[in-house]
Amino acid sequence: MQSIKTIINRQFDIANNQAGPIQLPKYKIYAMCNLRGGIGKTTLSFNLSYLTDNLLVIDTCPQGNLSFFYDNNYYAGHQTNVKDMLLPYLVPGLGKATRVAAYIGATNQYFSNKNNFYIPSSEELYLLPSQLNTAINQAYGLQSPHKDQALKSILYSLKTEICRELTENNLNTCLIDTSPFFAGATQLAWYAADALIIPVRTDQQSIKSLELLITTLSSPQSEFRKYLADNDTNIPKIQMVVLTHCGWSTSAGARNEPNQQTKVYLKRVYDLLSKYRTLLSTNNPENHLFMLDDFLGSGRISSIESKPMELLNAGETKTIDRVRVTVNQSVYKCKNQLKFIAQQLW
Repeated sequence: MQSIKTIINRQFDIANNQAGPIQLPKYKIYAMCNLRGGIGKTTLSFNLSYLTDNLLVIDTCPQGNLSFFYDNNYYAGHQTNVKDMLLPYLVPGLGKATRVAAYIGATNQYFSNKNNFYIPSSEELYLLPSQLNTAINQAYGLQSPHKDQALKSILYSLKTEICRELTENNLNTCLIDTSPFFAGATQLAWYAADALIIPVRTDQQSIKSLELLITTLSSPQSEFRKYLADNDTNIPKIQMVVLTHCGWSTSAGARNEPNQQTKVYLKRVYDLLSKYRTLLSTNNPENHLFMLDDFLGSGRISSIESKPMELLNAGETKTIDRVRVTVNQSVYKCKNQLKFIAQQLW
């Protein structure tokens, strides 16, 4: 298939830092999402957040891994967080927070040259789905137009708070990291987002989760769409699908050719995007599918040190769980892939 070959050839150029830009529209608010864990959402969010400036990052995953990357004391203390920001929209009478975002460079030295801020997560986000459903059901019991106003206030609460924080901190764009579960903060992240970034791992479960995500995004009866007014067209576009943990052929002269497993999943994702191309931010599925290497040792060192991949160099070593881990030459290929993805967003 010519389209698959075009994507593979582009990946070769990306790996060698020779690829030209793709004419994708740029958006203000992105949500990093897929309805499955362990596929690279937080890792991708962390690394992309380093590759731009004047960015607000919001961690809506109750595990708080991204918050920990930005502040290694996150689990030890209490600071105003995304749950505090959302609760006044669900519980009447609570005062609304202001200037919740914290400067990342204050707690992660690697971001000291960036004007990037973040809003931390909270373990209490595990309780948000039931609180959100209660608030929505109460709003449904009101008479119009109060019903419509109350629903809109709840559904777009995160978007309202993001816009306020962007203005108060004089920031340009926002990236929301989400949990694998749609209900609660992830649901509000979809209402807030202009476009989605969807990591998909090279395995069958990830393909099924991508299909579920597309159904949730497109079906009028889905948990996402059913609360929206008939004339509400604020449905986020799919900006890109990033196929993670890709493997490459070891055959001589393969020229960065994906291995057979990666090719199988590349085609399956491409076929899905072709079928649902009206959900994309352009009409050409080729523009929206990218591949990302398995980070291997580089990823482990990046995570353990809360250090962006962009700052790693081949030959660096670290002992992790009594095993010596080394950054190999493939880190430069990964850096080019991440930079190219970032350039298509901001």
